[in-house]
Amino acid sequence: MSDPTPRVSRRHVVLGAAAAAASATGALGATPANASPGSGPRATVDLDGGQTAYPHLWEKVIAGDWAKQVLRGDYQKQLFQTRDDLGVQSLRFHGIFNDSMSTYTPTYLGGRKRNPAFSGDAYGWFNVDSVYDALVDRRMRPFVELSSMPSVLQAGTPPFQPLFYDFNQMEPKDYAAWGTFVGDFARHLVDRYGPAEVRTWPFEVWNEPNLFAFYNGDQQSYFRLYRAAAEAIKNVDASLRVGGPATSAGQSNFGPIRSPGVVYYREFMQWATANDVPVDFGSAHGYGSDVGVGPEGVASFFRQNRADTPAKLPLYITETNYTTTLGDTRLDTSPAAASIVRTTKESIGIVDALGQWAFSDIMEEQTQPDRPFHGGWGLQTIHGIKKPAYRMLEILHRVGDRRLELALAGTPDTVSGLAVTGRNRRELDIILTNHALHTGVKDVEVPAEPCTLTVTVYGLHPSARAHVRLIDDDHTNPYRAWKEMGSPEYLTRREIDRLAEASEIDERTLRLNRLDSRRSTFTITLPPEGVAALHILNP
Repeated sequence: MSDPTPRVSRRHVVLGAAAAAASATGALGATPANASPGSGPRATVDLDGGQTAYPHLWEKVIAGDWAKQVLRGDYQKQLFQTRDDLGVQSLRFHGIFNDSMSTYTPTYLGGRKRNPAFSGDAYGWFNVDSVYDALVDRRMRPFVELSSMPSVLQAGTPPFQPLFYDFNQMEPKDYAAWGTFVGDFARHLVDRYGPAEVRTWPFEVWNEPNLFAFYNGDQQSYFRLYRAAAEAIKNVDASLRVGGPATSAGQSNFGPIRSPGVVYYREFMQWATANDVPVDFGSAHGYGSDVGVGPEGVASFFRQNRADTPAKLPLYITETNYTTTLGDTRLDTSPAAASIVRTTKESIGIVDALGQWAFSDIMEEQTQPDRPFHGGWGLQTIHGIKKPAYRMLEILHRVGDRRLELALAGTPDTVSGLAVTGRNRRELDIILTNHALHTGVKDVEVPAEPCTLTVTVYGLHPSARAHVRLIDDDHTNPYRAWKEMGSPEYLTRREIDRLAEASEIDERTLRLNRLDSRRSTFTITLPPEGVAALHILNP
């Protein structure tokens, strides 16, 4: 078990000119005595004000590539470190039914029969058990994605292979046979792990069926696929939880364009309700670069999904990230961290889980990358170096569960934030970001500009003390350290250690200026795509 306190560095390993200039000009420090907190960009928090719930949505589920990766030692090491540091409770991945998992392969390689000495039936549960044992034994729960199609069940020939590994996007040739297989799978899990345990595992039917790349069949085909699977699971145990449709808000396709994710999701829920088909939760995906994001970023999609979800059903976002574009170095740097703050804040009260895709760059969708930083979706590099987005979630994991109002005035639209405390109000976290939301349309986004604002906090004790954790170009930036090394593709162990040190959270003391018996204040400069996470101890 790791130390539960986020690792921090009192200095940045590679201190650039911009960071040195910020320190010299007093970007962090007390407000001058003659300054008025009522002028210029400002933020206000009242520790004695009203509170609302701040559920840690991002801890419910996290995602990571495909099933067979779970058997890798380095994958498991990163996964369980993520669980310890970020508090994540379950793991979702693709491909538990892929042929290369040997889950259902009565024939293989074009019709060769499986050796009858291998098994008493057509199934092979050994790899499945090894995957789920690894999670259950380490106190994590599977978030079961039912995919992809065993080739023995597929209708026709796949038009192409969408991923480097064998994800089969074909619809079944026999929906009843598909249902029988899914039911037998669920029954095996109940027999092995017990009904009480498996009732806590959501069963999500497929992945992004509204995208041709991930499902060859049309919408009516998916409805049949879903119904056969859902009814088979419920026949094993009516208390098992099944849902979908895991739609993509984007339209990344390699074939005919399907309905946009929010439309497909709505029509699925309408169909399920009208036909009394079992649905215990809704699930959907949304990325910051998806076309059509609204004023709340990807949370705009989630609001539409929420409106179309039957009352009392949870809504799980099982994939989200800053962008769908691999190779975008903003995934390796502070913009991805800043976007997490805004997405989580805007999703409160809308969704019940917010799953980051993905926890690691150990990922084979488009072959396994070699470079430690390559604009991958992972929160960690292939060597386990924590990116800024990882550090942001590490900070959020440690904050309280009660949200206070953070009032902003005179700030640009890019400045956002939240204030969180615990029930005893002895600790206060104020997290400020300066992040330009994706518009979903290239060349339209207006970049953020530096912003200096005055923060006034009401209700702090005279002995309150504070520190600030910084994530931006000059702080908590292992990508920059790697570039300054010369961007080596293959790292020595010493270089890995240096980058791990550079990834530690940059923390420094923050002086509070006491204005009167109720007010304390400070000024802070937020660089573009920067995060300043203030932690105040209030004895």
